[in-house]
Amino acid sequence: MSQRSFVLDPRYFQVIFQVIFFSYGIFFLDWNADWLYYIIIITGCLCFNFYAESFRQKHFLPVRASLGFTRWGFSVLISALSLCLLLKTNHWYTSLLAAFLTVASKYIFRFNHKHIFNPSAFGIIATIFLTHDAWLSPGQWGGNAVIFFLTITLGTIVVTRVQKLDVSLAFLLTFTGLLYWRQVYVLGWPMDYFIHSVSTGSLLLFTFFMISDPKTSPNHTIARIIWAILIAAVSFYLAAFKWKYNTPIWVLVAAAPLAPLLDKIFKAEIFQWVPSGVRFSFLSKIKNIVMKPFFKKLAAFIILAAMISHEALAFCGFYVSKADGTLKNKTSQVILVRDGNKTVITMYNDFQGNIKDFAMVVPVPVVLKKSDIKVVDQKIFTTLNEYSKPRLVEYYDQNPCEQYKLDEVMTSKSLQGKAYGLTVRGNKSLNEETVKIEAKYIVGEYDILILSATESAGLKTWLDENGYKIPAGAEEVLEPYIKSNLKFFVVKVNEEEKKKLPGNFLRPIQISFNSPKFMLPIRLGMANADGDQDLIVYAFTKKGRIECTNYRTVSLPTGKNIPLFVQNNFGNFYSNLFQHQWDVEGKSVAMLEYAWDVSPKNYVKCDPCVATAPSTQDLVQAGVWWINRDWSDYNDVQNDEEYSQNVYFTRLHVRYNRKAFPQDLMFQLTPNTDNFQARYIITHPATGDFNCEAGKKYLNDLRQRRQDELKMLTYLTGKGYSDWDVVMNDKEEKNIPGEISYENLRSAAIPPQKDNGFFLATLGVMSLIAVIGLKQKRKKI
Repeated sequence: MSQRSFVLDPRYFQVIFQVIFFSYGIFFLDWNADWLYYIIIITGCLCFNFYAESFRQKHFLPVRASLGFTRWGFSVLISALSLCLLLKTNHWYTSLLAAFLTVASKYIFRFNHKHIFNPSAFGIIATIFLTHDAWLSPGQWGGNAVIFFLTITLGTIVVTRVQKLDVSLAFLLTFTGLLYWRQVYVLGWPMDYFIHSVSTGSLLLFTFFMISDPKTSPNHTIARIIWAILIAAVSFYLAAFKWKYNTPIWVLVAAAPLAPLLDKIFKAEIFQWVPSGVRFSFLSKIKNIVMKPFFKKLAAFIILAAMISHEALAFCGFYVSKADGTLKNKTSQVILVRDGNKTVITMYNDFQGNIKDFAMVVPVPVVLKKSDIKVVDQKIFTTLNEYSKPRLVEYYDQNPCEQYKLDEVMTSKSLQGKAYGLTVRGNKSLNEETVKIEAKYIVGEYDILILSATESAGLKTWLDENGYKIPAGAEEVLEPYIKSNLKFFVVKVNEEEKKKLPGNFLRPIQISFNSPKFMLPIRLGMANADGDQDLIVYAFTKKGRIECTNYRTVSLPTGKNIPLFVQNNFGNFYSNLFQHQWDVEGKSVAMLEYAWDVSPKNYVKCDPCVATAPSTQDLVQAGVWWINRDWSDYNDVQNDEEYSQNVYFTRLHVRYNRKAFPQDLMFQLTPNTDNFQARYIITHPATGDFNCEAGKKYLNDLRQRRQDELKMLTYLTGKGYSDWDVVMNDKEEKNIPGEISYENLRSAAIPPQKDNGFFLATLGVMSLIAVIGLKQKRKKI
């Protein structure tokens, strides 16, 4: 009996799966598709490798797949796709440099017929190090269960095909085991915190598609396991104790020279790519499964069982209030200024309750000096909010039969803030064995205490003894912060100092410190949270945007045309839009609302602008210390590089709860300088007589435009025409035929759906490529 069989290069699996992941990111996670950069990376890698290999062989290689591409193109295509999946750049020439460095590492750094460095890892690290124009976004994959299972399943297939499951398994079990020990056993975080850490797409892609590269890992099984465990242990140490990001890739490059040394100690044959047979017979499939080595099936089962499906389970502090605990933390505003390891945080205080019963507790990484604490004018938050808030733009159509007219008007949703924190009053005793007052200051209208504690029960006791009720669940979230050796910045109102100030409001508090930790401890604020919490982050850096490293950072839909009647209630429109997009994106996201270069030297800070851009004085008050040098005082000058006129402004809006945000917000600085603003467009119809031919065409175009606007409204907000209170301008509508009114057009308005056609087409093309690469032969059974 004859059976048709195919011989398939295992690298086909890697290419196909990488394209699937890439398509998933573009079409389901809504990455910004930099197609030019992707084309440059892939084309650059293929061309550089073709000429380099031809030079090494001293003749031009054949391009046809059956003769040459398998030899010179397959591996570098995998490296190119890895660059597309992981590396982000601002300029096309940086992408081209990354492609060149990736290929060059294969031919320059060689030992015993193997290249030392993983090409894509070397290309990524070298480009970041040399240009400062590239970065990695570890949070871009999120922790979604779909990508999680897809990566695990397909990754297991890939590494099993190339016989390198041992290195992936050794790395993953070591890294996740150490994370579990640190996060759950030592620090006491709940399991959802740990699960979120190990289910990120970037970690799993590294495990199954980078460290498992058979051409750069040691040859012997024992050597590979030792090598993988070493990389996992060092990566864990740098991430957990030094607060470094993307550590596995950096450590992989640093540990690459150890592979030749391990090959010297543990002798084994060098890996060679060998095509493997693929049979399409039901009986053959059953036989292959049964005859497969038991340890491979067991290892794959361990990975799939360990990474079980999950749903990703208020702000920087929490309230404690007198008697019944009525203070609640609903919305917060924070200004973050970051450069190097220095951070300045300004916290907006708009609280509910009596000033006497107000205070807050905020975890901080170091003991703050009095000079590190100040109060600032509350107006800085108004300035930043008014300038960066989402905006509505109005345009006026030109009557094609009359004179042209154009105007713009911008309105926006207002933002209200609430405080976060803890109320503390009284002079009762403190349990000195578990709680220590590190420092005590009076700054403005506030009494400041810096506390350290050895256990959460002691801190809870101290608060209870001062007559305040701890929110339910506060002790659980205090314990991990205490075990992380964080201090507690405790603020209460000094009534005598407050009487000297006008008004009944509290000024924002600003603190500064040096620490590698760039984060906001939102879990503490969930202790007294009432439903979903909102956090607005105004961030300033020298170089570019900030983004979350443990959650996806998603740009809100912008530049969309919406119906004219939204003008009467833009605030409600944007509230619905944000809620709907938050739901659609899976909730565990930080929404980008604004990003722009606001340096004094840059005169175009928005398009259009809804308010005056922050001045140099505003930026200094926000905590941007590098922009205004005091030439009469050199005491705080470490070097001239600390001072700069470059300021980049990022506004993030985070809606969070315990279920969707199991971890605090972790941030990183990036060189990303793309401008962005959430803006929405309404267009007033032309007025007057439309009896001319151009006027009739205009009415037809207006019909189609209004249908598109209604569809877009439903797409953005999840609500149709009937869900809105529609008030139209009779003067504008009197010359518009009734059949073109929004009410009459609503039945034809079907909202646009996410187009997955291109994604499916991509899968089809990849399948076709795989079929073309199959070598067909006959076998007898």
